[in-house]
Amino acid sequence: MKPLEFSLVEGGPLYRVARWAGLSPAPRGLYQIALILAAIAWVPLLVLNAVQGSVTGGSAVPFEWSLGTHTRFLVTIPMFFAAEAYFDRRARQALSHMLDSGLVPPSEMRGFAAALRRAVRWRDSVLIEVALFALTGLLILSGVRTDLPVAESTWRAVSGRVTPAGWWYSVVALPIFQFLSWRWCWRLLVWWVLLWRVARLDLRLMPTHPDRAGGLGGLGVAHTNLAPLSLGVSAMLAATYGEDLLFGGMTLDSLVLPLAGIVLGTLALTLTPLLFFMPRLVACKQRGLIEYGVLAATYARAFDAKWLRGGAAPDEPLLGSGDIQSLADLANSFGVIRSMLPVPFAIYQAVLLAGAALVPMLPLLLTVISMNELIVRSVRSLVGL
Repeated sequence: MKPLEFSLVEGGPLYRVARWAGLSPAPRGLYQIALILAAIAWVPLLVLNAVQGSVTGGSAVPFEWSLGTHTRFLVTIPMFFAAEAYFDRRARQALSHMLDSGLVPPSEMRGFAAALRRAVRWRDSVLIEVALFALTGLLILSGVRTDLPVAESTWRAVSGRVTPAGWWYSVVALPIFQFLSWRWCWRLLVWWVLLWRVARLDLRLMPTHPDRAGGLGGLGVAHTNLAPLSLGVSAMLAATYGEDLLFGGMTLDSLVLPLAGIVLGTLALTLTPLLFFMPRLVACKQRGLIEYGVLAATYARAFDAKWLRGGAAPDEPLLGSGDIQSLADLANSFGVIRSMLPVPFAIYQAVLLAGAALVPMLPLLLTVISMNELIVRSVRSLVGL
């Protein structure tokens, strides 16, 4: 299998059903699936709540203030499929680059292709998606919820009686969301295993590669396209915490650790598989420092003997000599090796993913702290007051 033919998302029962229904191929088809599933989950809730009169009030937690519900179906579900569309394209390019640039030697081609084929089999497994359906149903039947667990009446239940909207939420909407969440977890696991197998190959990493990752920098670029996934998960959790602040009596101070955990958790989820390449990158850097150190010492000694110890011909001018440019180029190559990263992603890429998780938290802060107060507190923290 060629890397450009590999897809982490274009497979499995859900995708095949979408193609059978006449939806477009990826990435447009993924957006269509997102809109259809979001509409199936959320629009009936709006209609049923309008009929039962709880859109604008009538319960302790009206539908319009069910922040977790709106975010879950109108933001997170589309972000799931946006992440699939963006990440899948970049992942293909990164894997293809590994072949085109010679990172995978001919002796490892068979192992590389086998890892891709195994990932495709796991992706297309009907048994796995049936298991995900079963897990979703089990969690729903066991009472596992991701919304505000209040004892007072809500748009889902009034005086202990489940409303029609509550039934749709429990039987259709929430199962859709939980299934898609587990589906993404499975997709990430498939990708983790694929990278783990690739990292075990005898890759030809180049210590002087300008990406400072031995030629694996494309993987870091691909993983920044998981930012929609980080944003969607963080938005859903932040909105749920917002309900806790508004109706559950929770304070912002008690959310500091959970919010920090969201950021760290999304970083771990998106960047951990790239750590599989760390041993090889560290070894590549050490090997490069030694080999290029010997080369640099040899050239520098020859340069010294020629231009500083009288070895140059009397009529050979120093100005314009290629020896100086070669010495500078060698120094630049050695500098690239010294700055090699131990992982195939840069700090700014980690910051981008962390920022995607932090953005949804800003409205949460503004629910209890005004913008002016937030700015004043930030300035005071910076100047140490």
